[in-house]
Amino acid sequence: MKRGAVLCLVGLLLFAPSLGSANPSGVGEGTFDAQCGGACHGDADMNKSSPATVTVLAPAVAYEGLLTSVSVTVTDIETTTNGLLGVFLLSDLSGAGDTPADDGWNVVSNSEGGTENYVEVSVAAGVTEHTVSWTLNAPSLGTYPLFAAVHHGTQDGSNAPFFGASTGAVNVEVRPVPENLPRVAADFTPTTEAILGSPTQMTLETEFVDALVIQWRVAGGEPVEVNATQTENGVWTFTLPSSVQPVVIEWRAHLSGEGPSQTTPWFQVRSDAPAWTVDETTAYVQSIAMLLAAMAAFVALQHRVPLGAGKTYEADVNEDGGAF
Repeated sequence: MKRGAVLCLVGLLLFAPSLGSANPSGVGEGTFDAQCGGACHGDADMNKSSPATVTVLAPAVAYEGLLTSVSVTVTDIETTTNGLLGVFLLSDLSGAGDTPADDGWNVVSNSEGGTENYVEVSVAAGVTEHTVSWTLNAPSLGTYPLFAAVHHGTQDGSNAPFFGASTGAVNVEVRPVPENLPRVAADFTPTTEAILGSPTQMTLETEFVDALVIQWRVAGGEPVEVNATQTENGVWTFTLPSSVQPVVIEWRAHLSGEGPSQTTPWFQVRSDAPAWTVDETTAYVQSIAMLLAAMAAFVALQHRVPLGAGKTYEADVNEDGGAF
């Protein structure tokens, strides 16, 4: 019992520092509720109020199933020496069931090159403002509120989690799609990853579009136009330039047709080095070979002659004739 109690005590002591402190290296991008502003960053009961101001910018009107863009700007940023700042896009601030997906929004991409409602950004020293944007498919008809929140640490060494949220909701009215509205096809899924050093061939499916113009830019830079070619009815192709270092390239399309002209949100494409790949067949064969080798070694050990086999031993006796 003593040994078990000691082990339990040691385990609790090992976990204790992490239960009441923040995670200075972050938790990584993902789909998180507002509660993660405390629970993931540290103990939710230990949250302190962030001095940052969080502002959500979204269109007043969106069309059912079509793409729209929402941005969150954080000002008066104070964070740790590594500049790590977590930013949430939310459907409410209840702390559970409050991601955009819970209201029917579908996150297509975000300005950090992912597809999650929560992102972590690194803010350079002296920078006090940062904007993150999301591209989403609108939900069914109705009016939907959108909120935003942030969490971060500070340089005071307290390891306390700081949480802040937008002061109010931005309401988006989702309306039926007008007839003949030039638009991106409802099932269009944009490419979000590219390979370093190689141009990226893009395909865009559209509806009721007679002409389009593509613009691209390095995130936050000046837009550059590229030509798009219609390969078949409603399908267009264009090429984004290659990059020599990891970077996020943004692009959008200006759509023209019989209905009112439309401009898509900015889509993000992250350039990274080629991923390391494994030949699954080779891996399986090697695994089987290693398993067979281990089994053969085990069987060989079982057939070894026990130490001292075939010998007889005489018991030592003491002076009185008794055996030791």
